[in-house]
Amino acid sequence: MVNNPQFDNLPPIKLIPLNDEAVSVVQQQGRRSATKTSLPTDIRWVKVLEFLRSNNLAPNSRKLYERELKRFLGWTQLHYHELRPRHLGLYKEYLRDEVKTDSGKPLSKSSINAGAAALKSFFKWMCYTYPDIIATNPTLGIKLEKVPLPPAQSLTDEQMERVWSALELLGETKQRDTALVHILIHGLRAGEIVQLNVGSFDGKLLFLPNTKTNEPRLVPLRSESRDVLEAYLQSRSEQGEDLTSLSPLMISHHASYKGERLSYHGIYFAVEKIGELAGIEDLHPHQFRHTYATDLLLLGVDPSHARKLTGHQSEKAFRRYTLRSEQEAAIAAYYRAIGEEAE
Repeated sequence: MVNNPQFDNLPPIKLIPLNDEAVSVVQQQGRRSATKTSLPTDIRWVKVLEFLRSNNLAPNSRKLYERELKRFLGWTQLHYHELRPRHLGLYKEYLRDEVKTDSGKPLSKSSINAGAAALKSFFKWMCYTYPDIIATNPTLGIKLEKVPLPPAQSLTDEQMERVWSALELLGETKQRDTALVHILIHGLRAGEIVQLNVGSFDGKLLFLPNTKTNEPRLVPLRSESRDVLEAYLQSRSEQGEDLTSLSPLMISHHASYKGERLSYHGIYFAVEKIGELAGIEDLHPHQFRHTYATDLLLLGVDPSHARKLTGHQSEKAFRRYTLRSEQEAAIAAYYRAIGEEAE
């Protein structure tokens, strides 16, 4: 070895022995480091999460959007600015021809449309929020499948009588659930009811600041429903609850969440239980909304006013309710024309 005076004054190298535990820690740190570098964050998914947070989506809608957008990102590795309408056309073919349900059947036209609608909504938001990333919406040319409008799932008068009778069979939740049904029969969505506070009710109207269409809505309540809601709130006050304008209008009776805001799933569970007692299979909250919309038109309320009351943005979606009222009017006109009373 050649001596180099330049290194004569350097301190000697000291080797520090590592015991087994120390070696294990170093190895684990190395593995964690390797894991972090081998799984980079997908920036595309970050934008999806931002989209989901920035939109006022009902729980079910959020779950659907998240599922469909995750499926799309799993189908392609292209970044958003690289996507073209042809890619979206190929993806729609993929949904139609290759994706299967849990039972092994092809996706229905409604399911394909749900996937396409989620993409349309997301890319519209991306173009508006990040025009520097994506200037042209690649979903503009995507056409939705033609699907016949499903009939309204309105409850009959006889079924509603069974619902009212079933409420009398409830125990601890009887007063709460009776008030809940009285709100549901005025066409509110479950997600809208979750957000209601005591201050949302002024004794006559319900004020909904946040709705599915992002437009505030006033819902007038009939006299009996106002009385039921007043009695429910009075009962809670008498039981020692300090009600303020920000207190939840509907509260949970679940042991783990007692006194807290009634959740979206809590509403569905309550209605499902009422359906079991009433002997109505698969009763769900939205059926009361369908019933309300249908009844408004049968009462002769102008369709434009009815849509304002229900908060329907789409005239096409509301068409299912006008069909029945028009049919009823046609039947009545026929019996008048032949001089007979309609049964």
